[in-house]
Amino acid sequence: MNGKFCRKFHYQTNFDFPIGTLPTSPQYWPKEWSEIYHKEYPRMTRIKLSNKILDLGNFRNALVSRQATREYNLEKSLTFEELSTLLSYSAGVKSLNNNSAETRRFYPSGGARYPLEIYLLIQRVDTLSPGIYHYNVKENSLEILTVDKDDIDYFNEGLYYPWSRDAALTYVITSVWERNFMKYKQRGYRIILLEAGHLAHNVSLICAALGIGCCNSVGFHNTRMNDVLDIKHEDEDSLYMATIGK
Repeated sequence: MNGKFCRKFHYQTNFDFPIGTLPTSPQYWPKEWSEIYHKEYPRMTRIKLSNKILDLGNFRNALVSRQATREYNLEKSLTFEELSTLLSYSAGVKSLNNNSAETRRFYPSGGARYPLEIYLLIQRVDTLSPGIYHYNVKENSLEILTVDKDDIDYFNEGLYYPWSRDAALTYVITSVWERNFMKYKQRGYRIILLEAGHLAHNVSLICAALGIGCCNSVGFHNTRMNDVLDIKHEDEDSLYMATIGK
């Protein structure tokens, strides 16, 4: 099996906390957890960069307004158009050179292997029933996995931070290992993690552009997440998520 060591290592880094555990309060964190560090070379020559920054248009507004949102209004929903825009521009396909047969996506992928899959816990999106969905990227459509309330509760119980359960939408990124390992072997593991970061940053910037709150997070119970999505960690595993709402 390609990437056997990587799969084992990834499994050993699961965040399988006891369900119901409350996060530690920041007031009890050691000082080192709150310090922000950077590196300098004080003996070396420095060249001050220009204050004349080129205009990035509306993209600058998204960069400036992007921040982690950890409070969501339970009375506010996302529109179906906001959800469609978010999925299309974060993980959707785009045509190159007006050739619909030649497609790439809106984030970089090593060798265009695209090992990532998107699952959604939808709680408040206009016209959609609460439930767990899969994003079919090829057809740009949602596939209903379950709308059972027990499954939704089971999913939410696996989220570490209580505020994340209030999100209108939880955007889950998983990886199908073999898509990368068949080409890049063990090296593919690094590529997959980098790719998940590229995609998650797309999500946060698109939310900022739409005026929607977003918080990227790894605060979830991996085994429970895989269980509710009906995936096996040997083949496909949960990597990252974003909680989204207003």
